[in-house]
Amino acid sequence: MKRVPEDRLLPYLMTVELAVLGVYGAHPDLTDAQVDSAFEELMRRYRAEATNHPFRPGKLDGLRAEVHDAALRNLTTLLEQPGEHPGAEELRLGLGRLRSSVKTWTREAGRQGYLRYIEQYVNAGDGDFLDLD
Repeated sequence: MKRVPEDRLLPYLMTVELAVLGVYGAHPDLTDAQVDSAFEELMRRYRAEATNHPFRPGKLDGLRAEVHDAALRNLTTLLEQPGEHPGAEELRLGLGRLRSSVKTWTREAGRQGYLRYIEQYVNAGDGDFLDLD
């Protein structure tokens, strides 16, 4: 997978993970699989944008849709701010890295391993909770 400079994507990926934690806080039954589905849909959206194809939304329901919508809302807000932003392909690749992290932490620690992992770092208060390597 093509590597995108981490410092360029960090604020965007952090806002996605903060959206995930917001949904997790309201719904402790959220699972990594639901988060992964939401990330996959976001990747599809940015792939369509990057290739200049129309985006046809998939069928997300329940918490999958809630995670997707919260993450998209946070990303859209950040992308509307003045300044230079990563392109759709960079965002797609960054979301792929988040999906890889979901898979790793699910394998390591069970069905909510990723959620507990990101929650641990946010609660630690150091602000450096994205370890993408």
